[in-house]
Amino acid sequence: MGENRFDKFVEWIFSKAPYELSAIDAADKFHKSMRTTAKCCYIASVRLQRQAKLSYFTAGFLTVGLILIPLIQNSNFQIAFAPSVLHMMQIFLGTAVLVYLVMIALSKCDVRARQFQECEAKIKALIQAFNKERSLGFEPLTPARLDEFQAHYVAILAELESHHPNDYRFATLEMFRDYYITGLPRLKLYASAHIIRTFVFIIPIVLMLIEVIFIADMLGATQVITPHLGAKVIDTRLSHALSELPADAP
Repeated sequence: MGENRFDKFVEWIFSKAPYELSAIDAADKFHKSMRTTAKCCYIASVRLQRQAKLSYFTAGFLTVGLILIPLIQNSNFQIAFAPSVLHMMQIFLGTAVLVYLVMIALSKCDVRARQFQECEAKIKALIQAFNKERSLGFEPLTPARLDEFQAHYVAILAELESHHPNDYRFATLEMFRDYYITGLPRLKLYASAHIIRTFVFIIPIVLMLIEVIFIADMLGATQVITPHLGAKVIDTRLSHALSELPADAP
């Protein structure tokens, strides 16, 4: 009994069972393929919607910083950067916003996400029709009828771009009935899928952090990049007062 439990534990921890549950016939294999593709389309649509929201949020966040810097510069706050540094940062933020707007226009994440949603709905409708026809008869579908369903399936996919390989990774993790992955292999697949997913967040988060740190340093709340830029605290009230003095003043 103990050896049997140990063998089962070893089988589970190393996922020695068959990776994919075997299909009974061609119809079952086709049915599984349709459900997997529908799942990948759903995951792809969510991924693209998330990317679109992140791009819009990042562009808006950088725009706020682009507006906030000159407002602070013209106020009565003590600023820890020289005007040249502030101008440099404004140019950087303006360029970043422009690049993000171009990326949003070219990537068309919203449109692509909607296309994946429509494809998912069409495949699910095809699956329902396929299941209904199989349940009506006691015999398997004829090869000719199966070919018709497959042709319809191929026609649906022809209208769509290919999903990302990482979408398939998440699909295999969520489809427990079709993909039996346990133990360490499942942990490895889970970690790799989520690490790849986080890549898209790195650049936007870094840009927003740079903006927050720069403004915080600018106001003197922190000193993260101030020493590296060799900046000195500038009292804007004093600079404005000096600029208003006449040229022949002592």
